[in-house]
Amino acid sequence: MYPMLKSLRSQAMTSAAGDDVERLRQTTPSSTATATATATATTTTAPPPTMTTTTTPSSASGLERELEPAADAEADFDVLWPTDVSADLAEHEETTLAFLSAVCDCLVKRHYCVVQTVSFERLREAAMSEVEFLKDASILLRAETAEAYLGREELPGSQDQDRCQELPVDASAEVPTGGLSSFDEVLSKLSQLLALTPEAFGARAVFSRTKALVRRSFGLSSEGIPDSTWPSIDDQDIQSGEVERFLTWVLRRKLCMLYLINGPACSLDLFHGNQEQLKDAIPDVKLRIRTGQIVLFRHDIIGYAFRPEGESLALQAWLLDALPPLEFRELPQPPGMYGLDRVHVTAAAERFPANCDGCDMSMAMFCAGTDALTLPPLSRFDKDLYWAPDRDAPMYGRAYIMHGSFCSSEVLLGFDNEFFGIEVEEAAAMAPNQRWICEVGYEVLHKGGWTKPKLQSQRIGVFLGDSGSEWNQMYTQQDRFVSTCNSGSVTCCRLSHLLGLTGPNLSVDTACSASLVATNAAAHLMRHSVPGGDGVNPLAAAQRPDNGLSLESAICMGILVLMHPAGWIGECAATMLSYRGRCFTFDSSADGFIRGEGCCAVYLRSVSDLSRSASDRSLAILMGSCANQDGRSASLTAPHGPSQQECIRASLREAQLKPADVTVGECHGTGTALGDPIEIGAVRSVMLGNRERPLLHCSAKAHVGHEEANAGVCGLIKVVLMLNGAVSLPNPHLRILNPHLDVNGYPVCFSSELTCTSYGSQSMGVSSFGFGGTNARADLWSDADKGPLKDGARIRLTKEESCAWIQRFLEPSSPGQFSNFLCAKPGH
Repeated sequence: MYPMLKSLRSQAMTSAAGDDVERLRQTTPSSTATATATATATTTTAPPPTMTTTTTPSSASGLERELEPAADAEADFDVLWPTDVSADLAEHEETTLAFLSAVCDCLVKRHYCVVQTVSFERLREAAMSEVEFLKDASILLRAETAEAYLGREELPGSQDQDRCQELPVDASAEVPTGGLSSFDEVLSKLSQLLALTPEAFGARAVFSRTKALVRRSFGLSSEGIPDSTWPSIDDQDIQSGEVERFLTWVLRRKLCMLYLINGPACSLDLFHGNQEQLKDAIPDVKLRIRTGQIVLFRHDIIGYAFRPEGESLALQAWLLDALPPLEFRELPQPPGMYGLDRVHVTAAAERFPANCDGCDMSMAMFCAGTDALTLPPLSRFDKDLYWAPDRDAPMYGRAYIMHGSFCSSEVLLGFDNEFFGIEVEEAAAMAPNQRWICEVGYEVLHKGGWTKPKLQSQRIGVFLGDSGSEWNQMYTQQDRFVSTCNSGSVTCCRLSHLLGLTGPNLSVDTACSASLVATNAAAHLMRHSVPGGDGVNPLAAAQRPDNGLSLESAICMGILVLMHPAGWIGECAATMLSYRGRCFTFDSSADGFIRGEGCCAVYLRSVSDLSRSASDRSLAILMGSCANQDGRSASLTAPHGPSQQECIRASLREAQLKPADVTVGECHGTGTALGDPIEIGAVRSVMLGNRERPLLHCSAKAHVGHEEANAGVCGLIKVVLMLNGAVSLPNPHLRILNPHLDVNGYPVCFSSELTCTSYGSQSMGVSSFGFGGTNARADLWSDADKGPLKDGARIRLTKEESCAWIQRFLEPSSPGQFSNFLCAKPGH
């Protein structure tokens, strides 16, 4: 549009410019039109305020004198505001285009333009009185942002002589209109015209006009001046997004409009900041602006200093550039994030000590760094009969420590046999392991969207890690239930029998890694059973969904119930248990683990089954898993580092993840003098390399003890909780890092407090190693669904960074540098 305006200027300027003043002088007061205040540049169509008068003059000469600019302002403006400027180009087209062309010429050549308008004294007085009604709209700027809005202050204390208020969009009924609103209408009308030629002031397109900023200066001798010393930016400003909104405004501001409504002449200095090319091309300018003048200048490349002299009133607004054009590109798929061969964790349930019955309660315990280790309650056994405060106690058939983590007696003894359709006699004979499997198993199915009637004949597998029950040493009656109520082969099958599940049942006993090995078996069977898994399993052709051998859902569980002191005595004899009754994982004082009981379950689904319910949400994706054996190693129970390394590598290969993609590692972490250094050495060998952030390590055993067969799924659920919260949980009892851990040159962090990972989506891994040599590993991916990163990672600036960049933003050369800075911030 602007080239067209330039071509019209030559033919329209001569006739229009001379006629404008004459038409203005002949205008009668009857053309007055008062409009309400507006803050946008797209809604105003009423005539300009130059048509408003206070009293009917007695003669034409009186009106002429009132409308004429001041005599000393003859050469102090570039363009005279015409009387019939209209945003509608169909009316007064020649005059409008000539006026706009003249303004654009000035902006292109000098980056500023002074427009002289004419107004009546009554309007100016009305505007001064209306300012008093805007006290509640006073703006509290910040010391770091005030210069961007108000200009550079070079006179000491001059900042304290201004009151800044924001003109409301809709004038209140209590605020008289016709003064400020009329002057604001001039800015709106001017904005509408300039929106036709955005290239004249370096904009792609005028997106909007800001609300008008009312600037009232009191002068050095005025009384009752408000204390307007600006406070500094605080953390609340950063958290509320005020700093982000300010920086966005600085990036988008293009043209500033400063309208002096009333008062004596003021000084306005325009300077070009640190842009050397502009300094050479265009010198700095010192202007004297007078009442009724509007100064337009390119605020994106020009700085300014406004110095009122005495009591004055000014309106100020900005034209904002359009938002940067959006570029739609296909996002690169996160490593192995989705695919038909992935298995999803869609529900989790657990029964932990410390009255933790549910993921929320367990997460609260983990976040607080709490441990659940106590002495055994008398409802289990009398510890004094089996304990002696002597490290040689195993020689006498006793244990040197009896601490452990125990669920409450109500949880141990309570069971709703009627819900499962079990007779009272049979329920009394059932081992607590079987009762807990039934309760926790149905709970996780219920969380997965199932009800008891709908479960009948569903092909859902049950995979259990179970190292046996101590119930056979407690239940001595010989009745018809004794053969089934304490048998390990029945434990995983009883849930399927009671609920009518027809999927495969598998019970795994590899000691400490049993439940994670069971999860690995379930995940691989499910992956091989779905379309697209053929490339992984050579036998997948025999396991098509249409031949009845497919498995799309499974429950993976672990169980350990502490009933008898024999376990403490046996493990004390092997010096596996800590002498101090705690699990000091990664600490220099680590001397063994402490036993803990619990039951955990996760409900897995293949991708093809996720469409069953739109309300289902995947808690995490099981990216990859692996299980292997130490083979011939130092001893049967000694950890074997190379086998652990290969297990971790195989899981990452299956997950299609690089070591740097893993942000947190949930370690087996038994807290033994031999186990911790070997495990960290194995992880280091795999994970060592360039990383954006250190790898975080933690372990659940410091919280709930070593739950043996349940330890694997316990760690897996903990990883799911950390993924959903985008955090790494603390390591309680970690004071001094174990000097035997090989961390030299290894980017790792063993946190003792709750740590935010700063990633909205990420991968974490969990390891579990059986003392018989069976190792298991699983890697999971998920995005955060709670916490500060729930809606994705956000770029966070510290208070110091915010203040520093605000100062640099006042220099026109900084926006590009700021973009580069943001690209380097985590979460960008």
